Amino acid sequence: MGFLDKLKEIVEEAQKRAVASIDTEVFNHPLAKATDWHPLAGGGANFQTHRLDSSNPDLLVFKCTQGAYWFAGIFCFFGLLGIIIPGAIFISGGMQEWTLLLFAVLFGGIFLGVGALMLYFMTMPRVFDTFYGVYYKGRKKPQDSMTLGTARDRKKGPVPLTEVEAVQVIRERVSGKNSAYYSYELNLVLADASRINVIDHGKHAAVIEDAETLATALGVPLWDGS
Repeated sequence: MGFLDKLKEIVEEAQKRAVASIDTEVFNHPLAKATDWHPLAGGGANFQTHRLDSSNPDLLVFKCTQGAYWFAGIFCFFGLLGIIIPGAIFISGGMQEWTLLLFAVLFGGIFLGVGALMLYFMTMPRVFDTFYGVYYKGRKKPQDSMTLGTARDRKKGPVPLTEVEAVQVIRERVSGKNSAYYSYELNLVLADASRINVIDHGKHAAVIEDAETLATALGVPLWDGS
């Protein structure tokens, strides 16, 4: 077993012990014990990627932070440089090999693609429409959430807010090659004990503050297992 495999095993064992140490009795709710307390969305960020905009009480929205824009923008910037600079050199005659140009464009394109994908997914709003009583993730409001199936069948689709029983916050230790950090998930717990992940980032105080605001707006308890 290599060092990284051993480290991963240690982290997984630590997470299992952390989950086992959570006393669900303190939440005073029968659903808390039936709910899974392991991380729902693997990974996460070591900085704040989203913030809750609650300026409109009828429409609470998790939006992308400036830090997340900068993070994804750096990938896009260097990706563009990796394409434009070699292209300009080739056009000016300073580079004769097509293979070098193709390699540079491919390398820059990978960075640009990664940055563009991060921007697309991180900027996707997480919307709690309390007026119509529905939660959805996306840029378009669902036309008719009442025609959808059960909550278990639509983890990525609209969910009636009446099915949300609690807001859950849990902690996950994320280990990379040269660093390790904690990321905090904010999940919705539904009536059947299933969960939907809303956000996952590394600023604990911001996650708790947003979770408290959201739980109050929805009229459900906050289960803080972080």
